[in-house]
Amino acid sequence: MIALAAYAGLSLLIVLFLKPFLNIDRSLTAYAFPFGVVYTVLLFTADAQMFEQGWNRYVGISIGVLCIIFFIFSVIRGLKRE
Repeated sequence: MIALAAYAGLSLLIVLFLKPFLNIDRSLTAYAFPFGVVYTVLLFTADAQMFEQGWNRYVGISIGVLCIIFFIFSVIRGLKRE
């Protein structure tokens, strides 16, 4: 689980570094998509030996996918309001 937290911290740093280039809004939903994409890509490319248990990697990938789905549903809900 320490590896998941480390990869999450790295993903957050990458998203914060990319913020000026992506023109991200200040809402949590705006950060969910780039975080989910970076987190999922990092975990897909990570070596399996980095994790204590094999299933920890798949839990992290699921968290990344859930962030992306959260963003998509938030955007759809926002479009229906307008």
